[in-house]
Formats: sequence, structure tokens, C-alpha cells
Amino acid sequence: MEEVTEAEAVRNNVKGPVQPLFSVKVPDAVKNGETLQFNIKVFKTDTDEEIGTVSRQYEDLEWLQHCLMTENEINGLILPPLPARPETDAKAAEKNTKKQLGSSTNVLMADEFHVHCHSVEKYLLLVLEHEVLGRDKDTLSNFLCQQEPPIRAKLKRGIMSRLSSVVEEARKGQHRDIDEYFHKQREWSIEYSKAAKETSQNFNRMLIAQMRLAGCYGHLATAMSAMDVYRDPTSVQMNMLLSKTAEGMEDSKRGMEVLCGNDERTLGRLLDLYARYMDSVKEMLFRRTTLLVTFEDATRALEKAKPVKKAAAEEAKASSQKAYESCSTVAKKELKSFMQQRIISFEGGLSKFAECQIKTARDTYTLLVRTLKAVKELDM
Repeated sequence: MEEVTEAEAVRNNVKGPVQPLFSVKVPDAVKNGETLQFNIKVFKTDTDEEIGTVSRQYEDLEWLQHCLMTENEINGLILPPLPARPETDAKAAEKNTKKQLGSSTNVLMADEFHVHCHSVEKYLLLVLEHEVLGRDKDTLSNFLCQQEPPIRAKLKRGIMSRLSSVVEEARKGQHRDIDEYFHKQREWSIEYSKAAKETSQNFNRMLIAQMRLAGCYGHLATAMSAMDVYRDPTSVQMNMLLSKTAEGMEDSKRGMEVLCGNDERTLGRLLDLYARYMDSVKEMLFRRTTLLVTFEDATRALEKAKPVKKAAAEEAKASSQKAYESCSTVAKKELKSFMQQRIISFEGGLSKFAECQIKTARDTYTLLVRTLKAVKELDM
């Protein structure tokens, strides 16, 4: 009997995603001063007919997230995480270049707007496919179909607001859960979030090391090509050898650059997405814990309530219990769906990662074999 893998079993149990109201593509972005404007193409899902193109910036995405959270009941929901804020100023570009190519570099790397475009497109697709948020037609239509962007009300959190959040998290974050399932999920989310962020950071460090190695190949190839100075027979033959070797170095450089690009597209983006998703999971579980604390406080208040206040206390307990139980029901469903999708996503991402590694290695090997053959054919 053929063995069924865990990922295949998960796929068999996953329900199809919600039919999105729209489909989007973010093909490019334009820098306007210090702001990056994303061009979002919007399509009808049922006919693939293009509705139009709208221009949005990162602050618009923050406002969209805020509206979706305030206009919908989000207790128990794992919200799609916002992508990283793009850094477009000159200092950020210089810092990023030195981080990736070394502090001694004298050039600036080209802007990687395509990375931000992909992140924005992925975020919008996750929102549109979400079972609850994807049904908020008014909010999504206004954001995607109106040419004028929404009012960019800056979302600020003052010192007192942040301090209040820190105190609340410290007071409720370690609260013992009455449901063992959710207690274990909270412990798991903390550990997995830490591991996911470390994995994403270490993977990016590996990509940076590979990019620096590609730069070293390029410098070495340039140095070898510049040695064509002397014209005596021995030097001419040596220059021919160095020239062919430089070609091999250039092939290695191109192969390493392709490898870095494929690694970032296949696994790098996936690791970054789920590192951010784990923050959403922890936020969802904290919202549920807050409802649990409120329910327990209402229960204790009812036990101590005087007869004249007993009716109000009973109503408060019933209301808090209903909110807590409803959140728990939704949260279990969301966690199950999240776990299933995580397994499927990583199976696909790791498979593409391995396939690209093998293909790039074979292509680079072919080029290097050609160079080696040319070197052997030189009459030294």
C-alpha cells in the first residue's frame, strides 16, 4: 500500500479557499521622492477582466489593515501580516549595500522594488482570500477600485498608549489558560516564532554571504583579465590561460547570482512571511487570553455581587462568556487552517528551492566544464 505523506494528508483535508472578490497583481513600483508608489492592477475574479490600475503607498496598506480590523469582528482570527516597510532614502540604500557587499564597497546596489512589489501583492492576495476579511466588500472595493487613495490618517501610538499595551501584555500574557489546548498553543507560538525569525535572519545572512562570494568572483575575474600587459611568447600564453580562467570566474559569479535570486524567491520570502505570520498568531492568542481574563473577572464579580447588582453582574458574565467561547471556537478553526496551510506552503517552497539549487548547479557545472576544456586545449 502506498504511503501517504503528511503534506498529502493535509491537502486532502483542506477546504478550498474563499472565492476572492478581486484578483490583483503588483507589476512595478515608482519612487516619488522618499515615497514608493505601488501600481496595483485589479481584476474581476470570475472573468479576469481588468478593472483598472490604482497607485498606493505603504501608509495606504496600514490604513487598509486598520479599517479591516475595526470594521470586522477579528477575535479568533489570524490576520495576514503587513509586509516590511520599504526603505527608499539614500542612507538606507547605502546601509543595505554595505551590509550585503561589505563596508569597503564604493558602489550602491540597485533598488530592489520587485521584492517590495511581491510582498505587497502577497499581502493583498492573503486578505482577499481570507474567509472573513475577504468578504468586506465595501472596504476592499474602496481601496482597490477608487482611483484616489484613502485618507492617509497617520496611525500614531503615543507613549502612554504603548506603555499601557506593555503593562497589559505583562499582566495577561502569562495568565494560565483554562483550556490545555490553547495553553500549549501559546507556548508553541512563542517558541516557533523565535525559531522562525532566527531561521529567516540566518537564511538572509547566508544569501548575503553568497552575494559577497559572487562579488569576489567578479573582482578576481577582472584582475585576471587586466594582466594582458607583456607581449613576449611566454606572457602571451599565460595571459590566454588567465583570460580563460577569468571566463570561468565570470561563469561562477553568474551562477552564484542566479542561486541567490532563486533562494530569495523560493525560500527567503516564505520564511519571512511565516516569521511575520507568527506575530499575528501570538496577537490572536493574546486577544483570546484578554477575553478569558475578562470572563474570569466577571465570574468573580458575580460571586461577590450584592443582590441589587446581581442582575447586572449576571449579564456581564453572560456577555463575556459568549465573547470568550465564540473567540475560542473561531481560534481553533483558524489555528487548524493555519497549520495545514503552513505545511503545504513549506512543502512547495522547499521543493522549488531544491529544484532551483539542482538546476543552477547543473548549469554552472556545464559552463565550468566548457571553460576547463578550453584551458586544456591551450598549447602551453
